[in-house]
Amino acid sequence: MRFDKIKTIINKIPFVKNLNDIRQEEFFIVGNVDILFDGLDKPLNFEFTITKEYPLKSFDSESIKFSNPDFIEYNHVMQNGLICIHTSHSRSLESKLQIDFNSLKNWIVKYYINKDIDSNYEHVVVNDSSIEGNTYSFIFSETNNSFNQSEFGSVEMAYLNQGRYREGSIFNFLVKEFKDCKTQESKQCNWSNQYSNLETNFEGVYYFYDNPPAVYNKFVFNTWNELQFSQDFLDFLFKLETEIQYSEYKSFPLFIGYKINETEIHWQVSILEIGNFPLKGIPTKIDGKKTGKWKTDLVDEKINWALSRNASYQYFFGRGKFSNELTDKKIMIIGIGAVGSIIAKTLIRCGCKFIDFIDHDIKEPENVCRSEYFFKNGIANKTYELEKILYEISPHANCKGLQSNYFENVIKSFYTEDEFKMNIENDLEYYDLIIDCSTDNDLMYVLNSLKLNIDLINISLTNHSKELVCAFYPNTYSFVNNQFSNVLNNDVEDLYEPTGCWSPTFKASYNDINTMVQIALKRLNKIFSGELSKNNFVIQEIEDQLKIIEY
Repeated sequence: MRFDKIKTIINKIPFVKNLNDIRQEEFFIVGNVDILFDGLDKPLNFEFTITKEYPLKSFDSESIKFSNPDFIEYNHVMQNGLICIHTSHSRSLESKLQIDFNSLKNWIVKYYINKDIDSNYEHVVVNDSSIEGNTYSFIFSETNNSFNQSEFGSVEMAYLNQGRYREGSIFNFLVKEFKDCKTQESKQCNWSNQYSNLETNFEGVYYFYDNPPAVYNKFVFNTWNELQFSQDFLDFLFKLETEIQYSEYKSFPLFIGYKINETEIHWQVSILEIGNFPLKGIPTKIDGKKTGKWKTDLVDEKINWALSRNASYQYFFGRGKFSNELTDKKIMIIGIGAVGSIIAKTLIRCGCKFIDFIDHDIKEPENVCRSEYFFKNGIANKTYELEKILYEISPHANCKGLQSNYFENVIKSFYTEDEFKMNIENDLEYYDLIIDCSTDNDLMYVLNSLKLNIDLINISLTNHSKELVCAFYPNTYSFVNNQFSNVLNNDVEDLYEPTGCWSPTFKASYNDINTMVQIALKRLNKIFSGELSKNNFVIQEIEDQLKIIEY
């Protein structure tokens, strides 16, 4: 029934000139069609396969496949001849077949007839290999240096971790630096200070190939003799193999670099087996006679490709980030409890590059449920643990936790003395933005009394996280106090009272707090990007609806 219906629908598609073959196999329906329409000189032939899931997708792929190996030189054709199409959803068999065949037609028009070139770069297709069940990955970022054709040298790396990948293990490495063998020029990858300062504990070599090492600039070379290295580099590899033959490691990475546009470089990484480099010696001859000398050449053997990923800032945050006006600021967060830790983590995930935070408090187990800390880390300084957490999220953020009483013993003690007050103001103006999440009215008063040429924000929540108040300097102290005392209905009776001699704290879940904070940060991003005016605001929950009130 299903087979006959599919056959009938395909036969009715206007530009299907011939349905040459269609048959039901054990799991698939397979067939062959000729496509012809205005603009084509002759019919184009395609094999097709329809899986059992059709018209639903299979994982992230369409469950109908069109192929012709003769078209692999064209864009969006895989090495086995499969045409890459991505189409819209339909649960109707007839509608979905119409959509998918029209997508094939659109591919023919765009890439076969018009030979369009996409503006976005498509990476070379690489089938990574595992070695004894292990996969290797190498994560790099852009450098501020250029590379020259046939340049080669050493690569310094830091071991990150071992994880699981498919059915085996994966070993992850961070690329720190490329060093030109001839000029000794160091070309460092752009990472945060924490990652740049990781211990170098693994090395490799690189060769800059200029052009992609690939067939049709799409499919990476499969064998070593497809590559063309300079004789200097081949001799360098031969000497290197001798030097490291007794290494404790079994594998050695070779980075092959090439330009993907005028400014960007990508690296593919192959894995060499120590003691079995893909090299051979060839006797040199003059007039057919051996000279007694040898030259190094590549053998005709399979290349084992590893995983390589570009984690430069623009790619790491390519799926979304805050505006540059916010991410480029030097930020200080005062108080990293529930609100402060959520703000810090969100800013890091949204591309902020420089965040310091200060808190004198200790993280206890009961802090975990509504903040960004982890139970596994036990009892620790909040600043110590948050610094560790943020470091593990982004390789492009310089974060520093300050376990300090600066705002308690220094600012509160000396803010009225002119000389010390000026020093305090100079200290704070090191930052572009200070976010006060301390809920300390005394500190808010002191900060508001200073003369600052930076942005200072106070963010605080009412009990049960019913309202979030956000105020900008120089109108923080009076605005926040007025909201809590005269405007908002802040419940000061139903507070959480910890065991022992503790100060009571507001009640609210992680979900309650995070909802308010994320909406506030979204608005702040728009304010700093210039979309909204820099006005104080309150986010208020009214009958399960959130309302933003601007002042």
